[in-house]
Amino acid sequence: MGDVIVERLPSDAFAPKQGLIYEDVFELHPLFDKVAFKANVILVGPKGVAKTLSIAAWAAANSCPIVTFDCSEDVRRGHLFGMNILRGDQSPFVLGPIPTAIEVANEVGRCILCLEEINALTPAAQKMLNAIGDYRRRLEVPECKRVFELADGVQLWLTGSMNTSVYGGVYELNEDLKSRFRMLPVDYPSKGEETRILKACVGNGVKKETIKDVLTLAHETRQKSLAYALAPRDTVQILEDIGSCGLEGALRLASGKFEGQDRDFYKTRVSSIFGITLK
Repeated sequence: MGDVIVERLPSDAFAPKQGLIYEDVFELHPLFDKVAFKANVILVGPKGVAKTLSIAAWAAANSCPIVTFDCSEDVRRGHLFGMNILRGDQSPFVLGPIPTAIEVANEVGRCILCLEEINALTPAAQKMLNAIGDYRRRLEVPECKRVFELADGVQLWLTGSMNTSVYGGVYELNEDLKSRFRMLPVDYPSKGEETRILKACVGNGVKKETIKDVLTLAHETRQKSLAYALAPRDTVQILEDIGSCGLEGALRLASGKFEGQDRDFYKTRVSSIFGITLK
């Protein structure tokens, strides 16, 4: 048999996205400046608090390529390492995110590998990250007859994000994987911090009183035992929707995130806070 054809996207495909709107209310970036490329980091917290965005924004600020991968319980070895695909009369081996990140780092000098919702990986899939997460920094892929390893002086920063264990569809992290990471908790922002986020995202197009009321509503959903709580991502959406379909329309669109008694609670609080009765 001939040599295996190995393919991946060019390194410039992983250039960080510029112009991201990110307000660093948790002061994560000063911490990233100290630990980047020295310690693996997983951000742990509720949905919609800009965990992955914080890493992407740091990558943009530091002109560092970033390879991202959305984890799920369906991920298998081929998704992480690579697999053969059928293309005409050829069957090239297309690299997965881990060897891709190693090759991009070797070509550019450094790279970030960001594994989103890392605890959605099954325990078996988590085991596949051990070699890249410790001193070895190498990956043996016999399927393509290659060993991927960082060259001397090359830097790879292994990062990830995960929701807390109260969310469905997630697994506990293996102890051996957890021991290879620093676990950085990120919670919901305070009202003052979230106000800064909203102003950065939507500018001055919304009245201060409306922002205050939206935050009151969001914080009440977070304090109740609801199946869904309005995160900063949701409050940004509400303010964006106000600009396009008005306050009542925006609140009505957000009501669809709730079901049953939770939606009744949401409508009651909307009526109390805004004086609006939703259909």
